[in-house]
Amino acid sequence: MVAPATSWETTIMGADAKKSVVDSHCRAHDHPNLFILGSSVFPTASTANPTSTIAALALRAAETIKRQLTT
Repeated sequence: MVAPATSWETTIMGADAKKSVVDSHCRAHDHPNLFILGSSVFPTASTANPTSTIAALALRAAETIKRQLTT
């Protein structure tokens, strides 16, 4: 058995906690202090290089964490 090179779709992002693991800010539905970043939050695999999207999601999560810590 060969493992996939990437871990797409393993912690899917979405609004519905019953159908996804994280919200649009990569915050876990069941654990509000847990943020999951990387291609695993993508709902489907892509043919394009995901680096820019992963970086953008990480920046969004960082802003959310920063806001959480300053309130």
